[in-house]
Order: sequence, then structure tokens, then C-alpha cells
Amino acid sequence: MAPPDRVFRLAFGGYVGVLVAGLVTVLVVLVRPETTSNGVAGTYAAGLGGGCLVGVVLASRIRGLAVRLGRTWGRRAALVLLPVPFGIAAGASLLTPLESRVLLVALASSIAVAIVGMILRWLVATRYTDAITTGDPIGTWEWTPPGAPKLDALVLALWSVLAVSNAVTEDWAGSLVWIGLAALWLCSGLAEGRWQVGSFGATPEIRVYENGLVKRRPYTRSFVPWDEVSHVRLREDELVLDRGLFDVRFDRDELPELEAVRAEIEGRLPNGATG
Repeated sequence: MAPPDRVFRLAFGGYVGVLVAGLVTVLVVLVRPETTSNGVAGTYAAGLGGGCLVGVVLASRIRGLAVRLGRTWGRRAALVLLPVPFGIAAGASLLTPLESRVLLVALASSIAVAIVGMILRWLVATRYTDAITTGDPIGTWEWTPPGAPKLDALVLALWSVLAVSNAVTEDWAGSLVWIGLAALWLCSGLAEGRWQVGSFGATPEIRVYENGLVKRRPYTRSFVPWDEVSHVRLREDELVLDRGLFDVRFDRDELPELEAVRAEIEGRLPNGATG
């Protein structure tokens, strides 16, 4: 396997850093509620720096770590689910007479881990896709990822206004929630190809390989292996790849050459299931 790349090392280091910093800071606020704000900030900074260093070292030493993490849906999902303990701590602080800063620290930590975890999830999925699809594709078609940029921008602006409004009234927990939602929305829009920064990034395409289908977005790529697709069908102006809970769908507005794509996929499915 290829050695870990610099982007992955930094992303994994950042992920471990925010995870360690959040855990250490929540514990400090719980055990020593008299800790000053400067002390809390210092604890978080120390945990972040130490965790980042450990994460970068691990990513450098474990060959193929990005591909391993991106290989299965469960591993990718685990990267996003690790903020759950912070969410539980934040919820417990609302129901029990804990130090009020526990809520803010736990909430901020859960948001930070969720955002960095989502970015890392998209990154490892892309690295796995690149590793498993060597060589030239059998077929390539231009594709427009689904989305409504104006609606996305409106939602982002609304959440930003709500975050500022809550901050003005000193509702810091509410402000953090809206900031987190806005940041996740922005990241998801870029990762899913709903937004593109000028001409920067790859041209979105659907690529068919011997072993599966690749959805190439401007900044990320994802892989659908043929052995997970039970059926492919063309229904009116929609191409559907049946995949259990994770069906893959394309309509003609996104992918004009639906018939050509279906014809190419038909011969690739192990069971030849079409309809």
C-alpha cells in the first residue's frame, strides 16, 4: 500500500486532536469546576496539540490507514459517531446540577469532532475509491450532482443569522448549535458537489469500472461495488441501482445519458439483474 499522504496525516491528526482535547477538557471541568476560563482554554489547547501530534504519528506509521478506514460503511460511520459521548454529557448537564460550563464545553467538543469527523470520512472514502479503481474507466459520463445552490445559501445565511442572534442575547449554547449546523451544511455542500469554488476542483463524472461505479464530485469520490447492487432499472427519467438502504439514483437532469449508463452497468452486475 502507498504511504499515507500529507493531507490525510493532517486530517487524522486534527481529528485525534479535537477528540482528545474535548475529552480532557470535559473531565477537567467536571472534576475541577473551579478551573478558570483561561485554564479551560489552556487545557483544550494542550489536549489539541498533543492529540494532533499523536494522530499524525499514527497516520504516518500505519501504512494504508486511510484505505482501511474508508473500506466499509461501518468504519466511515464510526468517525462521525464518536461525538455521541459529548452529546450525552451535554444532555446530562441539562438534567443535572452540573457546572454550566460542562454544557458549553461538551457541546463545542461534539460539534468540533463531528465537523472534523465528517471531513475525515469524506477523505478516507476518496482515498479508498482511488485505491480500488486503478487504471482507466470503461465508461465516463458528465454528471451534475443534485442540489439547489440558492436554497443551500439561504439556509446557510439563516443559520448564521440565528447564531449571531443567540450570541447577542448571550445564549451561547444556542449559538454553538447554529454555528455547528452552518459549518456542517457548508462542508456537506462542498463534499457532495452542490457547491464548487470557481473552477477549482474536478469535473463531476460518473465512471464505470470492472469492479464498480465511481461518483466523482469536485472534491470527493465515492465507490459503489457491483456485488452490492442487486438490481439496476430505468424508471421513467430515473436510473436506480438497488442497494438495500443505500440505493443509488440518478435523474435525467443530473445525468442525461441514462440509457447508455444503464447499458454499460447491465453487463457488470454479477447476477445480471436488470429491469
